[in-house]
Amino acid sequence: MTDIGASEVVPAPREAVFEFLSDLGNHWAVAGRWIEVVALDGDGDGGRVRIRGPLGVRRTAVTSVERADPPERLEGIARLGRTEARVAWTLREQRDGGTEVRLAATVMRAGPLDRAVLALGGASWMRRLFAATLARLATRFAADASSARA
Repeated sequence: MTDIGASEVVPAPREAVFEFLSDLGNHWAVAGRWIEVVALDGDGDGGRVRIRGPLGVRRTAVTSVERADPPERLEGIARLGRTEARVAWTLREQRDGGTEVRLAATVMRAGPLDRAVLALGGASWMRRLFAATLARLATRFAADASSARA
């Protein structure tokens, strides 16, 4: 098993961050150029995404939401061929009114290609991708707060 994760403080109440993340369409708004939505399920609890990695590696993941515990946790599964990872967003309220958001993936099993990619820097690349995603999430809420004050 491989654990990959990153954390960031988002300048918004936990309930607002959870509400944003509970709409899977919003995930892709903060995911950046490496993630492309192929399709979302009609009921909003999963979909297919294309991941573009370093060295031209491209993979399509089938995702599903397995558990939602408002306003503190959203958890799902991503399947890429024989590779399966549990992905979780964990939200912790901060004293200043912000929310610490942790995005983590635990690779439960990996096919030979994915094992090699993870060992050769893929896990580090994913950590950076997660950190960038969380930074965009924080920026999105900071922009909302700025426009509300104006």
